[in-house]
Amino acid sequence: MEALPELSILLVEDDPLQGERMAMLLQSLGQNVRLAETGEIALDLFAAAPSDLVLMDVILPGIDGFETTRRIKSICDGRWVPVIYMTVLGGCANLVEGLHAGGDDYLVKPVEFEILEAKLRSAMRTLGLYRDLERSRDELARTNAALRGANRELESFTYAVAHDLKSPLRAINGYGSLLASSEATRLSADGRSSLEKILEGTERMGLLIDDLLEYSRVERAPTAFEEIDVRELTSQLLADFNEEIGRNGATVELAPSCSSILADRSGLMHALRNLLGNALKFSAGAANPRIVIACTSKVGRCHISVCDNGIGFDMHHHERIFDIFHRLHRDDEYPGTGIGLAIVRKAAARMQGRCWAESAPGQGATFHLEWPIPAAALNS
Repeated sequence: MEALPELSILLVEDDPLQGERMAMLLQSLGQNVRLAETGEIALDLFAAAPSDLVLMDVILPGIDGFETTRRIKSICDGRWVPVIYMTVLGGCANLVEGLHAGGDDYLVKPVEFEILEAKLRSAMRTLGLYRDLERSRDELARTNAALRGANRELESFTYAVAHDLKSPLRAINGYGSLLASSEATRLSADGRSSLEKILEGTERMGLLIDDLLEYSRVERAPTAFEEIDVRELTSQLLADFNEEIGRNGATVELAPSCSSILADRSGLMHALRNLLGNALKFSAGAANPRIVIACTSKVGRCHISVCDNGIGFDMHHHERIFDIFHRLHRDDEYPGTGIGLAIVRKAAARMQGRCWAESAPGQGATFHLEWPIPAAALNS
């Protein structure tokens, strides 16, 4: 039979003869054994150097084996250490109490060598699986921490680059505008055309930088849930889009069910601003552009939707449209940076929620945003 892997075993036994016999049996199986005659000594030994496995007598002077097990489990710090009782006590009640205390198995005294070896092999197999799981968990935690750090660095880099680009871009746009106003008559037709393209390019670049900065701010700002008046929030947004709404002849309605909602104000504002902007842009060609904002709050979840009667899209693209810089239309058809819906998804993730869309070509589109309400926000 394959040899047992060596483990550090804490043997808790108050009978010196029984303790010596058990220690010899364990050492013959290749185990590293420490012997404690009381629960108090066992706790001191375990605290100084945690063991891989504990063999615990139940009847001990001072604190008994069950209480000693409870205290050992409390200092394991999430690490699983199997405890096998050694007892002459019978009866279901004693076994149940031992298991509730944190025990994992038991041996009946006097302990037979073959049964001891079989119990150890069983415990070691399970222990091996737990250790593999712990290593995988720790590796996953390290990977997640590294990813969070990389994301923070990327967000900081994006913010810094976008912020630093604004200054030279303003200079290019300013000098270009000055040239267009003061020197236009001296330029050839090709020169004026080139200058117009320069100014258009700086405008598009400015929009892209603004959107990148907004994308970065969504990630960087802290999340704080509060009760928000949806009508008041929507009124603020509509004021920002007032000119575009008037130019398109659009109607924006707020469903009667919308009142107050628990959300992160910054995240919700970012999401609704981009959803409303998209709805206005893609419904501009409709005979009577109409946008409906609806919201519900129930069973610990909040939901907001923005529905338009615009051009819609093929649901084949419904996942990719939330990817940053992904666009379904050419810039000369529908201008944009391809960042708006990525901001919506980031705002949803910021509230531990999700976003999705429903649409069909020529049938308009409905964008949904849903998130759970934290228990702390419900109880505040």
